[in-house]
Amino acid sequence: MSKRRRPPPSASRTDAPDGSGVAAVRAHVDDLLARGKTRDAVEAARQLYKAARTAETEALLVDAYGARIRALMATGLTREARELASLVVERHPGTRARILPLLHETAARAGGDLGPLLAGLASADPATRRDLERTLGRVLTDCRALAEDPRLSDGDPLRQAARAASELFQAVTSGPLPDGALARLDGVSRHSPLAPWKLLIRAIDAYYRRDDAAVLANLSAIPPDAAPARLAPLLRCLAGEAKPIDRPSLGDRVLLDKVSGGRARFRTELAGLIDAIRGRDQRQALVAARNLIETARSASDTFMPTFASTLLTHWLHANFDPRPLMTLLVRGRSDVGTLRQLALALERVGAWEAAVPAWDGYLATAQQIAAMPHTGREPSRLLLHMAELIPTDIDELLDVADVEDEEELQELIRDGALPDCLDRGRLLERARTADPDARVFRALVAHWETRDPRRAEREADAWRARHPRDLEPLLFLARAAERRGAHRKALDWLDAAEVLDRVHPDVRRSRFRVLLSSGERHLRDRQVSAALRDIDRLAVGPEAAAGDRPAYVAALRWAAARCAGETASAAERRRDLGERLGNPVLLNLVLASVAATIGLDTGGDVGVDPSTAMPKVAAVEGLARAADLLLALDRPLHAPPDLVRRIELNPRGAAPAHLYSLCTLGLRTNRQSLAYAASGAGLEADTELTHRFLLARGRALATGRHEQERERALRCLRAARTLATRLRDTETSREASLALRELELPPWSMDEAPEEDDLPPAAIRRVIEDERNATAAPSFTALPPRGRRRRRPDRRRPSLPSEAQPFLDFKEREL
Repeated sequence: MSKRRRPPPSASRTDAPDGSGVAAVRAHVDDLLARGKTRDAVEAARQLYKAARTAETEALLVDAYGARIRALMATGLTREARELASLVVERHPGTRARILPLLHETAARAGGDLGPLLAGLASADPATRRDLERTLGRVLTDCRALAEDPRLSDGDPLRQAARAASELFQAVTSGPLPDGALARLDGVSRHSPLAPWKLLIRAIDAYYRRDDAAVLANLSAIPPDAAPARLAPLLRCLAGEAKPIDRPSLGDRVLLDKVSGGRARFRTELAGLIDAIRGRDQRQALVAARNLIETARSASDTFMPTFASTLLTHWLHANFDPRPLMTLLVRGRSDVGTLRQLALALERVGAWEAAVPAWDGYLATAQQIAAMPHTGREPSRLLLHMAELIPTDIDELLDVADVEDEEELQELIRDGALPDCLDRGRLLERARTADPDARVFRALVAHWETRDPRRAEREADAWRARHPRDLEPLLFLARAAERRGAHRKALDWLDAAEVLDRVHPDVRRSRFRVLLSSGERHLRDRQVSAALRDIDRLAVGPEAAAGDRPAYVAALRWAAARCAGETASAAERRRDLGERLGNPVLLNLVLASVAATIGLDTGGDVGVDPSTAMPKVAAVEGLARAADLLLALDRPLHAPPDLVRRIELNPRGAAPAHLYSLCTLGLRTNRQSLAYAASGAGLEADTELTHRFLLARGRALATGRHEQERERALRCLRAARTLATRLRDTETSREASLALRELELPPWSMDEAPEEDDLPPAAIRRVIEDERNATAAPSFTALPPRGRRRRRPDRRRPSLPSEAQPFLDFKEREL
């Protein structure tokens, strides 16, 4: 059969429903309408109407026609919708009241003629009036047309409300409204055809006031079929809603760009950059970054530095090559601000070995274009900051440079294999040349103190000469002289310091320490008269009266009598000292420490261990007081092993302060079993030292041989840090954090931070109860002595060397 004679296709676009009756067809039509197939719904309803012409089937057909007319209007086919509405009214005159609002709506949409709708409003019943008002709300695209319509009288409330809405819309689209201006719209009810315009005006006004919540609340109340609803997605986007506009038109894009000052476009491009960075797509990220940079340059001057810093930081975190991005960011030789942002970004990602050369390049460029002077406070502070970025741990510095010792590092710097800005000493010298500030001298002294003590003294002397009113260089020179054994020189420096500040606590402590060292040295040299002069000067100072220090001074007089051969005087001094202390254990420990310090044979004055004949609590007190005295003075403490073992077995019943002193003694002398036993006894009662006992317990358990002790140590240290933070004990909190860091992470993975969350009170209570119930003492490993430096595995991020070198290459090529 030819194509011309082929019969036309069936008019029906869907199969007829199974079953007979209006109910089955209505259900089928409702299903089609729900799926948006209005044309098929009209055809099914028409076939039913042809089969049974009843009022019910006609109503179903008219409903289908109404849905079809609305669908045509929704797609912009207003003329076709109007023709179909006229045809329905012509063929079904009885349904005129139902189709007439749609006919009026199509007329208003096609030619902007509101006359039929306004005429219907004047004579309609309440139900019909509500339908016409809803129709008018859908077709009203300009409030001014309704306000100027001659068919409404001047006193008509609808015309007055339209006039107010028109004037306010024109005002709000030109700038912020004055306070109280929106009160003119209070009379517009939510059923009024002007209600969507009222909500739109309120939303725009809230946008000016930066009240994004009010913007979104007003927009959500606008009916989706109202004319103002077309602006709702744009305002939502301007208000910061994350959902982008689906297929924005050219007008939408222009409006967003004009109103937001480029923010909407910037937000869209930023989302693309984030996706590219997450996907590790450097090429796509560079395209997005180029568009973002062009948009950002049109913003305010304060925005670009922040934007460049953030962009560079995320770029480096993604391990991207910074050279293409720097080419986009740097705008000629005078753009030193971008170089500064690069240095800051390298600092944020922890690449100090790349940040220091970046800062050096920024400084050289800024001084070259006269943006920064060669001398003065500004370059000095920058050079000092660069020096502070270089780690103080020499092992870490050697690992980064991949050398064995500092001499090899200096050789590489001299040969030009490494930039000289990686030498802290040279940076500090450049900072001093730029501005000899006290902070620079302080950094110089600290730098050379561990490398070249004599050089450190020269720097401190130069500091004193440059800033004669500063106390720090005098105190440092006094300590340096004391370490060399030049006690008279140290006292001369302290005399100069007292001229500046006689009551300064560091001056007093230093004088006590120097006089003590001088007196002990004279006793070692058996210069008794000189020693007694030092002891007499020592005894009158306020530092000698603290705690049990008078007993140590008295022990020095006993030692002087022994050195002079005055046996009777020595015996008497020993007897007086014993009565003053009231504890034979403490007496023996103090005398033994003095004798060991000056190289004196006690000759029986320090007898056998008296603790066996004493109550254990008294023995604990004697050992604890000796630890407090001798450890603070940095003097030897030779406790009898039997005494320590006896206390370790059961230190319960002692005062909490004495138990904590035993914890400190155990940790300082690497006797972890003593610290473990004393901290356990201290935790049996709730005292103000509970957090410190937890710290000592954790540090002792950290040296345990098994993983179980390590887990207990973690819990104790976290509980100690939490309690110390609540009690504002910053020293204990800091020590607990350091212990946690050393325990949780191996030495080569310190880039990650340990767990910082605090424990709740119930968890802390469980930790304390668990430690109280832990009766068996674990086995501990002795801490190894510090030996020759061993090369640690590279703990840097693998990409950092590749990030530093591209910047250096870029600086040499472009700048």
